[in-house]
Amino acid sequence: MNTIENRFRAIRVALLFIFLVYLLLLLKVVLFKVASPLTVFEYMLKFNLVDFKRNVNLGSNFVPFKTISSYIFHTANQNIVIRNVMGNLILFIPFGFLLPVITGRNLNFVSLMTISFLLSLVLELIQLFSRIGSFDVDDLILNTLGALIGFITLNVITKIIRFRTKTIN
Repeated sequence: MNTIENRFRAIRVALLFIFLVYLLLLLKVVLFKVASPLTVFEYMLKFNLVDFKRNVNLGSNFVPFKTISSYIFHTANQNIVIRNVMGNLILFIPFGFLLPVITGRNLNFVSLMTISFLLSLVLELIQLFSRIGSFDVDDLILNTLGALIGFITLNVITKIIRFRTKTIN
């Protein structure tokens, strides 16, 4: 194995480590911001339909763009808008950037969108069933869009590198 292959392997290992740390931080921010993993697990074990229905009725949003439009058009405190809308976007940008790099495959736009949507859906469903947060379809939209921004950023950077490499050679 030559040194270039060793460097690429070392970079991929480092990026895999970064991706795993990112996923742990994502879980901390989304699921464990107010409760420990044990508490979340305990809540899920103590699931009852009455509490679940109350949580769904009081704190869940199943209408696309309802929360986003409420934040943008009806919230005077811009910090809430930035924290919620931009936070959900920014939270998934690393996912869209790193996943194609560490898998070593050419994930297309639809594949990445599907995977990021499913990850976000799983996180939202855990919040819903554990009652540690609320289900919001707008979070699914913003998280998926954030991953797509990361994916597009990776593709732009890749094209710039390829173009510069061609012009140097």
